[in-house]
Amino acid sequence: VQELWDPVVEDGGLAGFQWSTHIGGIVYNGTGTAVNHERPHHFELVLDTSEIAGTITVDLSDGNPEATVVDVTLELRSKGLLASLFFPVVSRAIGDGFPDQVRDLATRLNA
Repeated sequence: VQELWDPVVEDGGLAGFQWSTHIGGIVYNGTGTAVNHERPHHFELVLDTSEIAGTITVDLSDGNPEATVVDVTLELRSKGLLASLFFPVVSRAIGDGFPDQVRDLATRLNA
């Protein structure tokens, strides 16, 4: 995700937002909704665009002394016939960049 805007905060936590990303030369704009949040160990976001949708789940657990294990799962699905034709290219592009985004998340959590 390259851009986030219009965050919705409820009860001190993120409930939703608008977002944009560039995948395989295409810009996707969509909505994000926090569907499950158990501070500080778990959160789940549902992301939706006109062509793809998915869920990102993050779980944090104790690792070695003074370490945290970050487990991130991304599930995606295409929406519609045209999106399904390009889905292999889109999913490969996401898969190539997703590990770097997870490392960036872990670095920010560690800061």
